[in-house]
Amino acid sequence: MTLRRVCMLVRNDCRTDYRVLKEAGSLARAGYAVTVIAINPYGPEEHETYDGFTIVRVPVEHHPRKIVRGVNLIPRALWRMAETARKVHADVYHAHDSDTVVAAWWAARQVSGARLVYDAHEVGFTSLRASLSFFGPWIGLANWLWVRFNDFIIPRSFDAVIAVNDVLADLQAAHYGIVRPVVVMNCPLRQPIAPATSEALASRIGVSSDTPIVLTHGMFSISRGDGAGLENLVRSAALLHRGVVVLVGNVGSGYEFEPLRSMANSPELTGRVFFLPLMPPTELMRLTTCATLGIITLQLPPPFHLAAPNKFFEFLGAGLPVVTSDLPVVQRICEEYQCGIVCDPGSSIGIAAAINVLLDNPTLYNSLQQGARCAAAVYNWENQEQVLIDLYRSLGSEGRADVQ
Repeated sequence: MTLRRVCMLVRNDCRTDYRVLKEAGSLARAGYAVTVIAINPYGPEEHETYDGFTIVRVPVEHHPRKIVRGVNLIPRALWRMAETARKVHADVYHAHDSDTVVAAWWAARQVSGARLVYDAHEVGFTSLRASLSFFGPWIGLANWLWVRFNDFIIPRSFDAVIAVNDVLADLQAAHYGIVRPVVVMNCPLRQPIAPATSEALASRIGVSSDTPIVLTHGMFSISRGDGAGLENLVRSAALLHRGVVVLVGNVGSGYEFEPLRSMANSPELTGRVFFLPLMPPTELMRLTTCATLGIITLQLPPPFHLAAPNKFFEFLGAGLPVVTSDLPVVQRICEEYQCGIVCDPGSSIGIAAAINVLLDNPTLYNSLQQGARCAAAVYNWENQEQVLIDLYRSLGSEGRADVQ
C-alpha cells in the first residue's frame, strides 16, 4: 500500500515550530504530498507554500474576554482544524502534540483507510495531582480530562507513536500499553559553525564584537516553567564579570512578559539584557552560531522535566557550550559529551556563577565547545529524518507499526 498524502496538525501558527517544519520538509523531499493544518491567532485563514509543502492556517477570532479567547483557541480552533484536515483526504493524519490528537482522530475517521500518527512533543500525559499543581484547579482538571480521553484513543486508534527521547519513549510504551515508540529527537540540521568573530548578533543588539553573549530562545510560557527562571536569568546579568544576556522569542513582545522587560530597564541592567522578537528558524540558527554560550533555565515538575527543549540541540548544533537546569535528558547528554554544566535556575547568583565559570576559564570553555561539536555530530536532523521516513514507509507496508 502506497501512502502519499500526509496531513499534519499543530495548534500554533507553524511559523517558528522548527520540529513541525523539519518533519514536513523531510517528508516532502521524500516524495510525500504534505499539508500542515495550523492556526492563525486572531487572523483570517491563510495558505502558504513552505519548503515543498503547504501550510493552511485556520482563523481564530480575537475577543476582549479571556474565557471567550480560550474557547476560540481550543474547541473552536480544533474543530476548524479537524474539518479542514478532513477535506485534505490524507492517507496519514499526523497529530503534533497531545492537543491535536482528538482533531486528527476525528478527521481520520472520515477518510477510509487513513492512518494515524501521534507525535508526542512532550510527555503527553500526567496525573491529576500534577496537572492541578501545574495548571491550577480549573484548567488543570480540564487538562487531565482531556489527557484521559487521549489515553483512551491513542492505543486503540493510532497506528504509530513518535517520542522525542528514549526516556519518554519508555514511559509512553508503559503508559499506553504499546510497543516502544519510535524516537525522533528535536535536532537541527547540520551546518558549518560560524567563525568566532562573527558579528551578526553583536551588531543586532549594538555591542562590540568581542562581548560574550549568553543566549536563550524559544516560545516561552510563564505557566509552563519559564517564569522564575527567566527572571533569575535577567537578574543574573548584573552579576556577570563580563558579557550580556540575550532572550529571543515571544518574551520580547508578549504582554505577560512586560514585568520582565521593565526589570531589564532598571539602571543596573540597562545595556546588559536584550530582547529580540520571534524569527524564522534559519535566521535564528544563524544568530545562534554568533553567541558565546546557550542557557536553559526551565524549572519543570515531574514528569514534564523529562522533555529535552529544542533550544538545547540548537545550541549544540551551533557549537555552543550549554549552561542548563537539571533536566535529566539534557544533563545526561552534557555529561556524556562534556558539552555543558548545570546551574541552579532558582537563583540569579547560581546562574551567574555558572556563566562566570565558563567565561572566566578559557580552557574549560574550549573543552566544552569541542564537546558540543562532538554531540552535534550525533544529534542532528540528518540522522533523525531517516527514522521518520522509515516509519512512514512501514505504515504503508505493515499498517500499525508501533501500537499494539
